[in-house]
Amino acid sequence: MKIRIAKDSDKKDFIKFAIKLSEFNRNNHSENSKQDVYEIVQKSIRDKSAETFDNRDDNCLIFIVESEGKSIGYALGRIYEEDQCADNGTGQIGLFDELYLDKEARGHGLGQKILDEMLHWFKAKGIRRVKLHAFSWNSKAKELYEKNGFNEYAVSYEKFI
Repeated sequence: MKIRIAKDSDKKDFIKFAIKLSEFNRNNHSENSKQDVYEIVQKSIRDKSAETFDNRDDNCLIFIVESEGKSIGYALGRIYEEDQCADNGTGQIGLFDELYLDKEARGHGLGQKILDEMLHWFKAKGIRRVKLHAFSWNSKAKELYEKNGFNEYAVSYEKFI
């Protein structure tokens, strides 16, 4: 299995994995969260992913994960300028934005390797602070991130009424 930087020819796979990540998340959300028209959500994800891919620059890194010449996952990292009024710190910040691996690719240490590569890229770009997000139900992701020194700093709540 190999992790490499995305090429122009990887656009379809990038979009496909963004949709798969959404489907994975959606399958784990409560039924109350699914009161929308999912086809509209998927179209929006396709459009946003295509835009992200087409507009990638020095502050955006997309990894494609391959096994035997077949794409089996991806990761997306970004560098952005935190809002000047952010009370939890400003300046340039790394965002480990998305990570998805096909089911057969999970459990082989690839998540750790991808995280290591992404953190290496952030360090090389002079980034000293990296954020990421994980849903509360995603214990595997939270375990990986906590094992690597990420600490919880914000909690979101929701209520259906």
